[in-house]
Amino acid sequence: ERVAAERVAAERAAAERAAPERAAPERVAAERVSAERVAAEQAAAEWAAAEQAAVQWAAVQWVAAERVAAERVAVQWAAVQWVAAEQVSERAAAERVAAERAGAERVAALWAAAVGCMQSG
Repeated sequence: ERVAAERVAAERAAAERAAPERAAPERVAAERVSAERVAAEQAAAEWAAAEQAAVQWAAVQWVAAERVAAERVAVQWAAVQWVAAEQVSERAAAERVAAERAGAERVAALWAAAVGCMQSG
């Protein structure tokens, strides 16, 4: 019995020593699955961060484009206002010249009338 017990103990010890060798492929596979899961989670987190950065960059670009467009509109509006002011100024100058001419013609007519009255009288 003692020999059988020793043999069973020896077989058990041998099985325990062999168990890590048999368990090694399963452990390697489990570690690989775990590493792949960690890598996938990390890749997903990096993708989400990159996506968020891209959205933020797009928002910044949109705001910048809106600002440029608003500045462009403001510049165009100022140009329109300047042209309108120039036209008003030219029209006022033309009206002033016409008024001066009309005034000069009236003065000349009055002067001619005065001279005519002095000559006849």
